[in-house]
Amino acid sequence: MSQYLNAAPAFPGVDSGLGIPPSKAIVSLPPLEAIPSALPIDPKTGEPQRHFVIALAYGLLLLAAACQSAGLGLAWWRAIDMKTFPTAIRLLEWTKPVAGSPASIFLAVAMTAIGVMLVAAPAITGYLGWVGRPAAGYWALAALGLAALTLLISPSPLKVNWANIGWLAIPLTALGCLLIWLPAAQKSLGYWQAWRQPQMTPPVERQPIRYGRLEQYQ
Repeated sequence: MSQYLNAAPAFPGVDSGLGIPPSKAIVSLPPLEAIPSALPIDPKTGEPQRHFVIALAYGLLLLAAACQSAGLGLAWWRAIDMKTFPTAIRLLEWTKPVAGSPASIFLAVAMTAIGVMLVAAPAITGYLGWVGRPAAGYWALAALGLAALTLLISPSPLKVNWANIGWLAIPLTALGCLLIWLPAAQKSLGYWQAWRQPQMTPPVERQPIRYGRLEQYQ
């Protein structure tokens, strides 16, 4: 058996079964996973790195939503008490409905709807910024505008109580809005958008192929 293994190849210049390796290395493209990305990717998550400004804005907006939640809850606590019902919120002070009347029920529903919007607006804005949606900046402006509705579901400033905690949401929302519109935050949102929707090469417009001068070959 050894005499066959040590025998010379049948064809000169050719190795037995494996061939002669080329003098130059064969150039090939690396796998897609090995191609470095132009975006700042976090190796732990495989997602673009979030700028700390985005995280700070998210925290401030969540705190603003918490303040609005507390203000709405305390307004409800005052509204269910017949003694404090007329002065529970400005909306009731201005309209002066009779407790238990259809008007008071309608205003209670309106108070809840306004409170839900005030809580949801900063919370959604912060979440959109956290997941890298460029629309977060416009949501921040909308949340800041809606924060003015805090006037309707908070009591008169002459009657100082914890229901006025909702006013703290306005400076927190304003600060979160400012952070989201900073150039560093907008750049980070752009990275996320480019990672989520990479630019594809536009398709080449197809042209008619002619194989000859005759009509049947065109």
